Amino acid sequence: MDPKDLLLLVRVGCLREGALTAWTARQDVELALAESATAAYLRLADRQIPLAPDRPADETYEACRAALAAATGGKGVIGFLDSTLPLVARLAEEFDLPGCSPQTLQALTDKTWARERFAESSVPGPRFRVLDAATPRDDRAAAVDGLDYPLIVKPADSSAGRGVVRAASAAELDAAWETAARFTKTGSLLAEEELIGDEISVETVTVGGRTAVLACTEKLSTRDESFVELGQAVPARLGGALASEVHEVAAAALKAVGFDHGIAHTEMILTASGPRIIEVNPRPAGDCILDLVRLTSGVDVYDLAADLALGRPVDLDALAETGRSGFTGGAAIRFLTGEPGVVRSVEGVAAAAARLDPARERLVLLTRPGDVVEAVTSNLHRFGYVIAVGEDTREAVDRAEEIAAMVTVHTSPAAEGEPPARRLPSAECWT
Repeated sequence: MDPKDLLLLVRVGCLREGALTAWTARQDVELALAESATAAYLRLADRQIPLAPDRPADETYEACRAALAAATGGKGVIGFLDSTLPLVARLAEEFDLPGCSPQTLQALTDKTWARERFAESSVPGPRFRVLDAATPRDDRAAAVDGLDYPLIVKPADSSAGRGVVRAASAAELDAAWETAARFTKTGSLLAEEELIGDEISVETVTVGGRTAVLACTEKLSTRDESFVELGQAVPARLGGALASEVHEVAAAALKAVGFDHGIAHTEMILTASGPRIIEVNPRPAGDCILDLVRLTSGVDVYDLAADLALGRPVDLDALAETGRSGFTGGAAIRFLTGEPGVVRSVEGVAAAAARLDPARERLVLLTRPGDVVEAVTSNLHRFGYVIAVGEDTREAVDRAEEIAAMVTVHTSPAAEGEPPARRLPSAECWT
């Protein structure tokens, strides 16, 4: 019997249960997972590659390289986390496996580089300035001169909404600058004029530089001091002309940065002047968006990503047609939030679960009594989520919001002498 093809996943990330479910169910693939030895996900893989909890890059690379070198059949490598993408591309290049170039994926970890490529290729986006995090306070106003407030100030090299802050006026610039600076490792920040409009993302597949849109996703985000995604819904409710323009802008953005192979997640704002690019993420979407795509179109993007990594053919024309008109209903996710402190109790779970269709919907808690939870200032701080479906997107959104509202996470400050609280369990997924 011929050996199964080896699919190596370098780190899982948070809310990626769908990938492991899809790949462990396949009879033609052996799943190898390189992950922290402390991660619960590790036990689900066919072949486990445990890493030290601090996951040093050299150790990760050598462990993954050894696994690929030992594979006797077909092989592929894939990653979900922005921090692992350059390593994944390096492995793909070394073993002559399909993938985008290491140079492109490394460059895309820098949002300023991408923003400059968009500008050079006339991909519509906000006016911006590249900033040095170490700029003295007295020189900061000059560094953003020419931009109109409100501004979005963000680290050039972070993700999950960490360090993304809104400065409504010049009086708030220093505070936004200092917050963003805490989350950059390179010392580079980006200031952009705020785009006003509904936020969406575009889920795509690209092969040989040709891109097909798989789905457009509505996004519900906080838009005050920080930016946290509180919900997603598929398919986005776009008119025909707007949908076509969105598809064109997404493809142009991918071309501008040289992304020519793989699954991508491109975020944009639908302004009064048309779609405007926020950023390109050269990896599959998070936040269970791909679960929503599967529930509404039948396309399993995780399976598609595996086929691409293994060098198997995909039918771009059929996928593009499904992305235009192949949706049979709506699906939505809504995240649970609450006040910071120590979790004392969680109420309403049984009643909420009774409202769900267990075959297609789910309620997941990412915290429990005794955990310490922080103010919800990034995607890392959400408490759990509900996925619901409906006849259309509106019905799915309404159901997800109604069921999520039934669950309450009660918190209070730590009492004097109380033992140190555990950290939020999902933190392991993000670090």
